[in-house]
Amino acid sequence: MIKIISKNELDEKIRQIKQNELSVQELIDCLDSKQMYIISNTIIQLVKLKINHPLVIAKLQNLTQYMGERYAFAEGIGIGHFAMATLSIFNTSDSLYVYHETLKNLMDIDIERIKKATLILNDLIDNDIKEDKG
Repeated sequence: MIKIISKNELDEKIRQIKQNELSVQELIDCLDSKQMYIISNTIIQLVKLKINHPLVIAKLQNLTQYMGERYAFAEGIGIGHFAMATLSIFNTSDSLYVYHETLKNLMDIDIERIKKATLILNDLIDNDIKEDKG
């Protein structure tokens, strides 16, 4: 059953994610959300905090199937592309195995979008780190 949440609830959940007010388990559970913006902000936080737990990798693997227009933000880059980028950025044996196995079945356009998603994620993380130090 899909839970409908209000804009205020969505905004509050995203604020909690960004402000690191959730436990690691609560953050991981956010990957199961039906809200793209909750998932995308969760992915950013997981990368920032370097939470590459096997459960995270499994959930990201599941999210790699969401690369279509329906799941896209801009330039066709969607949740699935960001999930793949995260697997690459984590750079663990488990995450890279899932990344390379998934990559085998993708079209060139999706591979390009994953590269763009990786650049976007790295820029977001770098900017967050600079802001935290600044």
